[in-house]
Amino acid sequence: MRVLIVPELYRPDDATANGTLNDATVWVEEWLDIDPDLHVYWLLSPPEVANYDPEYVLADRERVTLIEAEPFMHGRRHQNAFTESGYSEEQLEALAGATYDQLGYVDVVIDQLRRGRADLGKWLFALDGHRVGQPWPVDIVTNVHDLQLPFKYADTGWRDEFQRHTEIADAVLSDGMWFKAAVDWEGLREEGHEFMRESVVDSALDDAVQTGSPIDFSQFEADYADEPRYLHVAGSAWDKKQVGTVMGIAEMLHDRFGIETVMTSMGKIPAEYTDLPWVEAYPKASRREFEEALRKGDLCISATEYETLARTWFEQAGSGQVLIARNQPWIYDAIPRDYELAGTIDELPDLAVRAVEHWDEATDEARRMLDYAKGIRDPEQSGQRTYDDMADRVAAKVEAYDPDANDAAVGRTLEAAADEAGRIPLDELNRESAAFTDDGEPILAGDCALSEVVFALRRRGYADTGSAGTPVFEKRE
Repeated sequence: MRVLIVPELYRPDDATANGTLNDATVWVEEWLDIDPDLHVYWLLSPPEVANYDPEYVLADRERVTLIEAEPFMHGRRHQNAFTESGYSEEQLEALAGATYDQLGYVDVVIDQLRRGRADLGKWLFALDGHRVGQPWPVDIVTNVHDLQLPFKYADTGWRDEFQRHTEIADAVLSDGMWFKAAVDWEGLREEGHEFMRESVVDSALDDAVQTGSPIDFSQFEADYADEPRYLHVAGSAWDKKQVGTVMGIAEMLHDRFGIETVMTSMGKIPAEYTDLPWVEAYPKASRREFEEALRKGDLCISATEYETLARTWFEQAGSGQVLIARNQPWIYDAIPRDYELAGTIDELPDLAVRAVEHWDEATDEARRMLDYAKGIRDPEQSGQRTYDDMADRVAAKVEAYDPDANDAAVGRTLEAAADEAGRIPLDELNRESAAFTDDGEPILAGDCALSEVVFALRRRGYADTGSAGTPVFEKRE
């Protein structure tokens, strides 16, 4: 199976700061462990554009191909408004060069962009040479992240109701949907029912996969201090995060208990905070500085208006920081409904004081919450759920394939050209097939799609070995 994954980089200049990419890297690692024949293609900005190492996306492995191309509107005015907006010509050509131009192909696309799915489909179908009457060669699955629901993006002046409706319609009408967060699954149903046929929305949701946002908590050490000394304020200073509220609590904790604050952010930190004598600030923090702060901090506070299964606060919790949480709907996708350290935004200061004054009880409650979150965000479970969905899609296409003269030509070519181990590269099969076609030309030069050759191979028990470049098939059954 060959999978193309396209994450949205909503922070286009710093790839590793995108939870979307972090989720996807966990999936890819799990998929590679599950299936020794899987090949993964990434479509991402070049490392020098998005500031990441290829090893971060596992592109140093033989069965992972990094396709580098600048995205739509990159380098233009307001580029941040277009991180979700579809595919540039450069991206589509780069995708062709890494796949179909080498007789490679794509079985499933995991597409996180809100726009451009139809163009991507047309491009892949055309490259494949798909013929009417045969199964569509590629399933394009919508990877729903941070759905544009009415309560989100209140301060983003270029989003409107039309965009929300088209995003929902495109997702519902795609080949499948993956949801990172239950709040988006529920929101799509409610909003979709407002303008689409309810049965269509409900049917799509019944088949959708709840992926969660996987975190490998084994990389963190949940060691709680004997008493709290540091509040760790991490992440961006976006308005929705309510950093002013959090820093007000930080000042109160310092005045009452002498607790200091360490701040880390991938971006800038306002001078009004960095200049405070009890704040240790790391703007544009490196991963090393963030990890040091994870070990140093004892408390963390989520006052945000909304998130889509946030990562940073749970990395903090996994590192032994007691989480004080604003009880917005999104938080209960990952913590127990009866978490005692969650409350309204006005209750957060009192909850923070309570945690400090009753520290042993707070750490016990934090451990209980963390055990719950580990189950919800388990990488193995998320990896298996997503892999199974892709594998089922491929199996259904092979089952739907209708053998014809092309199938027979593939069969005769295999008998003549496969080596003793039952292996044959697709380019060799295509070349050798000329001896078995009516016109004496290679099979792909005639009226035959590449996907038909792949289906014919799989129907005979051949499996793609997952090699880079031109695929090599091997007899397995």
